[in-house]
Amino acid sequence: MKNNKLNIYLTLVILILLAVLLLDKRFLPGKNGSPQFARSNTELIGTVMELIKTDYLEEPNPVRTTEGAFRGLVNSLDPLSAYLDKDLAARYLNKKNLNLSTGLVLYKKYGVFPVVVAVLENSPAEKAGLKVGDNISAINDRNTLNMSLLEVNLLLEAEANETTAPVKLRVVRGTETKEFMVEKNFKPQNSLQTTADKSGLLILKPSSIYNGLAQELKRSISAGLKNPLKAKAIILDLRNCYNGQYEEAPKIINLFFRDDKIGFFEKRGQKEYLSCSQVPVFPSEKLFIWVNQATFGPAEMMAGVLHDLKRAKVIGLETPGLVGRQEKFPVSDGSLVVLTTSVFFLKSGTKLWDTSVPLDEKLTYAEKMDQAFLEKTKNMLSRPD
Repeated sequence: MKNNKLNIYLTLVILILLAVLLLDKRFLPGKNGSPQFARSNTELIGTVMELIKTDYLEEPNPVRTTEGAFRGLVNSLDPLSAYLDKDLAARYLNKKNLNLSTGLVLYKKYGVFPVVVAVLENSPAEKAGLKVGDNISAINDRNTLNMSLLEVNLLLEAEANETTAPVKLRVVRGTETKEFMVEKNFKPQNSLQTTADKSGLLILKPSSIYNGLAQELKRSISAGLKNPLKAKAIILDLRNCYNGQYEEAPKIINLFFRDDKIGFFEKRGQKEYLSCSQVPVFPSEKLFIWVNQATFGPAEMMAGVLHDLKRAKVIGLETPGLVGRQEKFPVSDGSLVVLTTSVFFLKSGTKLWDTSVPLDEKLTYAEKMDQAFLEKTKNMLSRPD
């Protein structure tokens, strides 16, 4: 009876691995899709599973093996799809507001360590000494290699009323391995910082693309343009702008440009076009957008659209290309599958998925970037159009 149960689990794992092959054949260009290729790989999987069954040092734990197969299948699809066990699923589904965090912004693909792409100012991570480029190899002694980005972020968050111990991070930095104890008590705030540079640059830096940001930007820009030292150009600083709402992004774009079709989300061949149909408030002011490797999602979409429509110049570091929507699919055992179900295309046809926003001026990362961004913007502003 015990062997029969094990056989059932191993058969299920084989079916999951076969599904991986089918997805691989469908989504990865250049793979051999011939029947011979499918047959040889099916035989290979069968051989490997038989070896595990008969020669592994102990009888494999069927539940853990099956969950590992599920995790590998979903997490390997793309950076934002994820399989969550029932504990993390409950945490994710019950999340209502911006959770407390370490202040790390991470990017991760399946099979590699999450890499730090930003360390938020005055955060526990900054105080602990974490740096951009650090690779997080373990969280509380749990290896991160095959985790999803969503799982990693959940492990680094805490509810507002939750008392937690510092999280232990093992970090690979160059050839060194270091350990850090980092508090999870950083509270992200939806905010807009406005700075009027002496040279005539009005710099607007949102923390995220949150509901109501378009109206805040409108007020701030209007005030800046009425200032006696009228702004020569507007800078939308989207660096470290890693979350937010896609619904707000077209409203912000519409402040600067009007077009009935600015791009579209595509889901299995079905296109959902986005529109900016109102008369723009700032149709002719010079506009620059700053981006970096922590400019995700809605912020990427804004930068890409305004560049694509030739309304803004984009300066900075390559962005990760994560302009996609995810949907949640609860599983009967309490676990959860999060899948990317649509991705965004610019009006020109460029897909902002696994592809950076096009850059007019590309910078190289350095410890202090503000001066480099300012100098590059001033140089571009001084050039004739």
